Amino acid sequence: MKYFVVAIMTLLMMSSCFSTKSDNEEARLRQKILDSLHADSVELRRSTPDTAVVAFKRSTICDEKQQITFDRVKMLSGEEAAEYAIRHKRFGNNVNVVVNQEVTLETIPLAPDAKVYLYQANADSTDSKYVLRECSHENVEDLPRDQVIEIIILHSKIIYLKQVDYEKKM
Repeated sequence: MKYFVVAIMTLLMMSSCFSTKSDNEEARLRQKILDSLHADSVELRRSTPDTAVVAFKRSTICDEKQQITFDRVKMLSGEEAAEYAIRHKRFGNNVNVVVNQEVTLETIPLAPDAKVYLYQANADSTDSKYVLRECSHENVEDLPRDQVIEIIILHSKIIYLKQVDYEKKM
């Protein structure tokens, strides 16, 4: 009888070891699947272009790469802009309004092959004083602070930058 009780205890201990090992393998497999899904979602987010309207803050060179610091903003026009101007007691331009609820600066490098479009003096025509032209990266440093620009971010780099003349736009 004594040996029978010892044998049953031994079997119970061994069965708990096997079930624990099986549970651990199942938990590891479940975690591996979750990690894979997370990695896929991060890759998808990085591979999806992020288009934003931002206020330019500054341009710096870091590790031989041009970095653009900006703050995301929202542009309102028409009735939305008029309502916002009345609510916030803004006088003057209430046709197009740039709204920034809270300052959260971001700094992202400008890709070496990024397309840059800025307004430059127009010597050819008398119709408009400034014309939107494709420029080099060095011209970005001439942008005034808080200038509204449109950017496209892909793989954590700015691949497109365009100056916005929001007083004429919309």
